Amino acid sequence: MPLSDAARQAIARICAQIIEDLPSISDEMVRRIRAEIPEYAFIPAEEHRQFVLHQGRMLFACIAEQSPPQAEHLAYARELGRRRAEQGLPIELMLGAYHVTFREVWNMILRRAEAEHPEHVGDLAYLVTLIWTWIRDITGNASEAYGEEVRRTQVTRATLAHRLFTALTADPAQLEPAATLAQALGYRPDGEFQALCLSAEDWPDDRTEQLRNRVTTLPGELHCATFGTRLLLLGQRHNPDTVAEAAAAIPPAGAGAAVGVGLLRPGLTGAVDSITDATQALCRTGGQQRVVHFANAWLAAGLGAQATRLAPLFTEAVATARTDAHLAEAVVAFADHGLSVAAAARALHLHPNSLAYRLNRWHELTGFDPRSGDGLVASLVALRLYQSV
Repeated sequence: MPLSDAARQAIARICAQIIEDLPSISDEMVRRIRAEIPEYAFIPAEEHRQFVLHQGRMLFACIAEQSPPQAEHLAYARELGRRRAEQGLPIELMLGAYHVTFREVWNMILRRAEAEHPEHVGDLAYLVTLIWTWIRDITGNASEAYGEEVRRTQVTRATLAHRLFTALTADPAQLEPAATLAQALGYRPDGEFQALCLSAEDWPDDRTEQLRNRVTTLPGELHCATFGTRLLLLGQRHNPDTVAEAAAAIPPAGAGAAVGVGLLRPGLTGAVDSITDATQALCRTGGQQRVVHFANAWLAAGLGAQATRLAPLFTEAVATARTDAHLAEAVVAFADHGLSVAAAARALHLHPNSLAYRLNRWHELTGFDPRSGDGLVASLVALRLYQSV
């Protein structure tokens, strides 16, 4: 049976009373939402209150008239969805706030009916379908607009990131337009930047989009874009190892993503240098070394671009390492164990005299004395730049 006129009038009176009290009720509603969803602390409190107040007036006015949401109400929900997407609030939290709101709306109506119109409490069952219609239509439109805004923002940010990397990798770097682009992306132009570089060949558009979505959930400011043969990521206030792990987790994972990690450097000129670091470090990945930090491989990475020009200097050393790998192994162990013959011998399970012999033999065959500073550096350059030992 439809609601009686008396029941309709009772519900209308309850809604009118609640609308009068909405200024104070909205404060309590905002408090409840923020208590149950702490992430709402990032939403300006007054803005939040105004949304709740306006939404409450619309909702209770329509409940009083037994009316479903109209076009203006759906438009307001879409505005809220777009706004929450701009603010970076996860969609599930926005929907959670809606459910808190509708729960409290029902409880307010029920409490007032029990106190002032107990004879009509049973009639409130007729409101369930109406309130459910509001929940469905309002949250549906808010979610749709949220998704549209997220997609629009992603496209915009990808475009801005590509323009920023174009400016930073230009010759010479275009730092003035880069500063504007960096600010638009949320970076502090005078802050510290760190770049990561991956091979674009391994990152088709669908995998790149997955990576872009994943890094937006990580701490810090991170943006990525494909640039030539490279997929570049530039970050501030982030953990580069966490970013590398996120990349490695995107299928097909295999042995993990090859990643070059640049140094953390100040300012936009530092961002330029960090991109160079990361690009050079990527060239040193291979085998089990899937993530290479420029800080750990700077010698070979930094000289990589000069490898062809310098090759004649290391012909004998490279040939010796390939034919007598045990000699190269002795040089590396000597360098890695504090230039101590005894410590290097223990690491290789050799007698110290055998280790000393191998160092001498390396010197004879290559011309590089590993016991001298220049000779050891030259030996390591040959082994790290041209040979995997």
